[in-house]
Amino acid sequence: MVAKGVAKVAQIGQLTKIGLTIDQIWSMNITMQYFWEKQGWEASDRHLLALQEAPFRRDLPPLPEGAGLFMIRGPRQIGKSCWIKTLLKNSEPKRSFYLSCENLRDHLDLAEVLSTARDRHSIFLDEITFVEEWWRAVKHHLEYQPKVRMILTGSHSLDVKKGMDQMPGRWGNGGDFELLPMTFEEFSAMRGQTGWPHLDRVDLLTLYFRIGGFPIALIESGPEGRTPLKSMETFRRWLLGDLIKAGKQEQYLREILFQIAQLTCSRVSLQKLAQRTQMGSHNTAQDYVEVLEHCFAIKTLFSINLDTGVPHFRKEKKFYFRDPLLYWLALEWVGAKAPHNAMEQLAETVAHEQLHRLYKRMGYASTNKGEIDFVKAGEWALEVKWQDFPEGLSRVYKDLRIPQKIFWTKGNFLMEWPTANLA
Repeated sequence: MVAKGVAKVAQIGQLTKIGLTIDQIWSMNITMQYFWEKQGWEASDRHLLALQEAPFRRDLPPLPEGAGLFMIRGPRQIGKSCWIKTLLKNSEPKRSFYLSCENLRDHLDLAEVLSTARDRHSIFLDEITFVEEWWRAVKHHLEYQPKVRMILTGSHSLDVKKGMDQMPGRWGNGGDFELLPMTFEEFSAMRGQTGWPHLDRVDLLTLYFRIGGFPIALIESGPEGRTPLKSMETFRRWLLGDLIKAGKQEQYLREILFQIAQLTCSRVSLQKLAQRTQMGSHNTAQDYVEVLEHCFAIKTLFSINLDTGVPHFRKEKKFYFRDPLLYWLALEWVGAKAPHNAMEQLAETVAHEQLHRLYKRMGYASTNKGEIDFVKAGEWALEVKWQDFPEGLSRVYKDLRIPQKIFWTKGNFLMEWPTANLA
């Protein structure tokens, strides 16, 4: 017991040297506690309690077995910490190490902490992107412990990509995994688990357009389908925090989100986006768009050549929110009412997100004969109209010779899918 106490004191001494207070050290649940070695720790862990208390249980995909570097990335409040805690719960306690990285400053702090975990077989690092140049410490640790199983989570895709690029050849059996908001089918299945009132497909789609796929938003909405205002505020703070961390301004963030909501489904240049805000410069607009993309908030869709599939990077673009609730957040933040075509905008938003997850090399097409909402050159074209009967097809869609054409209306929305190559 004395030796163990001395070891703890020595570890505390090491960590105070890197600028952490005693309270921070103990609140971080790091090596001197090894809380996961205590029998029954799961019963009081807030992430696992949240999973138990939820009215539904979303399936979290398993990770490959064996040593390697595993990255789990996705937006804030999506369940990454619940996933990593579930993996920790199922690991061998005496050979595991867990750390929430929110209180660490840089790779030097992280390296100092990791130096105390060199005897551990599995290492779990939650929210690694809080740590500046985190990959330097991870790379160093893997050089000395090549057989370790290291699982990281991150909420900022740019920081994740930078780190991944710095560590070629160190992934082993690992890889890059995304945890994103629920698709409509998941949303429907989760409501089914709860036993809440049954809705027909169109009413359920309309509810999904209002609530989106974040689990906490669905839980807050309840059986009545209430507007998840608390979740919306949580996401507002998330976006604002990430943008401020990137040196951006709240006013510009609020303005650009509102403009993206207004212009959903419309072609727009960065110059026009800047002119509709106080930014003025298309370079500034580009900076905000990039940060929002890296935060998993929006996605850019480019116009493509119908023959070759090559994107037209200089042409006008379309911007889509990654989840419907972010659309409503953008409107609520400036006190704007929903436009008359909000459901049409959200139908196309949802279609884009689900198609994007399946088909990476797609875009939209625009010619003097009109537009096609989504197209993969030489394979398929897809139009979205949130209406009861198919009408309003563009001439370019009608005339296009392509193996598969799909037209989604209320009756078959998200039901008929392209069957071509998913790459």
